[in-house]
Amino acid sequence: MRSSLLRPASAVFAVMLCLLGSQTVLAEMSVCGTEELLPIGLTPEEEAYVREHGFPRTGDATPPPPAGTRNPGEFDPVTGVLIRWPLGLPYDLIVSFSEHCTVWVICESSEQGAVESAFTSAGVNMSNVDYIFASTNSIWVRDYGPWFLMLPDGTYGIFDYTYNRPRPLDDAIPGVIGADWGVDVYESDIVHTGGNWMSDGIIQAMSTDLVYDENGGQQDWVDSQMELYLGVSDYIVMEDPQSSYIDHIDCWAKILSPEKVMVLQVPPSHPDYASLEAAADFLANTPNSYGYDWEVYRVYSSGTEGYTNSLIHENYLYLPVWNTANDSPAVVSYETALPGYTVVPIYYSAFSNTDALHCRTRNVMDAEALWINHTPVSSPQPESTPVDIDALIRCHPDNSLTGTTLYYRNGTSGPFTSVAMSSTGSDSFHAEIPGFSAGSTVQYYIDATDDSGRNEQHPRFAPTSWCHDYDVSFTGIEGETELVPGIAVAPPSANPFSGSVLLTWAMDVEAPVSITVFDLSGRIVSEIADDEETGSGNYSVVWAPAQDVARGLYLVHYRIGQQTFTQRLTYLGSR
Repeated sequence: MRSSLLRPASAVFAVMLCLLGSQTVLAEMSVCGTEELLPIGLTPEEEAYVREHGFPRTGDATPPPPAGTRNPGEFDPVTGVLIRWPLGLPYDLIVSFSEHCTVWVICESSEQGAVESAFTSAGVNMSNVDYIFASTNSIWVRDYGPWFLMLPDGTYGIFDYTYNRPRPLDDAIPGVIGADWGVDVYESDIVHTGGNWMSDGIIQAMSTDLVYDENGGQQDWVDSQMELYLGVSDYIVMEDPQSSYIDHIDCWAKILSPEKVMVLQVPPSHPDYASLEAAADFLANTPNSYGYDWEVYRVYSSGTEGYTNSLIHENYLYLPVWNTANDSPAVVSYETALPGYTVVPIYYSAFSNTDALHCRTRNVMDAEALWINHTPVSSPQPESTPVDIDALIRCHPDNSLTGTTLYYRNGTSGPFTSVAMSSTGSDSFHAEIPGFSAGSTVQYYIDATDDSGRNEQHPRFAPTSWCHDYDVSFTGIEGETELVPGIAVAPPSANPFSGSVLLTWAMDVEAPVSITVFDLSGRIVSEIADDEETGSGNYSVVWAPAQDVARGLYLVHYRIGQQTFTQRLTYLGSR
């Protein structure tokens, strides 16, 4: 059991306790019927207080954590879930949590008996229930609870901030947990809230511009705080596309993995339709931490169901539902985006489109997490060329790695071939996938184990979930043109261009090659190759126009054996 630990009360703290004790009638009662719950938004009294005083702080800023710290994604390894008593959640959800993780209950020590009685009656596995004894103002642990950090040595920490509600007991909870668990807490002066934060677990995170508004419009300062304390060097901040009062990103979007994001979809007649479509299009054209555009999935709602306010916990997806005809399609949307995960629908009458399951829960990071970081290889790859697979694999300093393995196969079914990944130093590992012929699709994943018994894959839960994959083509360049079987020409890179352009082709025969650049009048501008006998292989040449070549349109003409092909080049001039 856990000891009670509260920060000292201050004058502001006392004033806010009085204010919170004088609230007007509120709509939602706790499940046990003992408390009238504060809303997720500001009450009129709180709005008046914030206008006059701003958001009260319960602690002082600390130095940031060491460089190389990251904020794990919701989909990263976790061992428990934080909830608050009295509950604003249905008991069947707590029962499901307790079947495979620790349920951490934040409550007063005097309430432990009531918790145990209610949970036992509901069928909760009490051997998986533990306590954090502390006073709170509200149930919104997503918004005020601790943000966990993985430090560069493989240990973990907690990030704290000023909660964007004048609720000092709630604001104190990250520090209470840090002291209770013996975990270092790193605190920033920033005003923030957990419902307006999504991390990809690497270097990217997303919020609405509420975070800028609540910090005086100091965009550069906000971005710097996210990088200093959370390792987020690419902070994507968007206007909120919903016509709602809350402006939390978890009301309309959810990062599912470092590559996938779910975005709410509403009918064209809905006032949020155009802005949600614009947000989805924006993300679909935004590079993720791997450098590839986000894979955007959609979940349909009439506008009254908040399906993105779900919780990923290991290989479970807890989905709030509303007993409408849209529930079953929502389940299918998540099953499509997260194959191999178990989607658990949870109904609760108090859920709304801007406040559901995610707002009232928070994962607890695995304190000894085994982490794999790998940038998937690009597609396509050139034929008959081995592909390097590199990964960072780090376990907790008290543990030791016992296995680092690459699994691959040619095709989308059948057995995988395993290859031991070799250490290259500094938690880095390497292996190689042999080259395959053009037209192949290669799937692969990385597996690691340590002596604590932890076992992780990248992607997580592969191959049951999904695998990384790439196609194989002659040139290894997307958009290549196959002139005849065995001869292909890739698009010029880059085009339009300044200074120089890369011309690439591939052939599995021996043949003379000519490459000539013409202007639009048919005049020869440059002869790059003139009937040069060339064997089988992949080839590239660089054309750098001479100084007297004017900017404009040009044609590059290939003759490979008896095959000819012409591409258009746009020259922007030398820099």
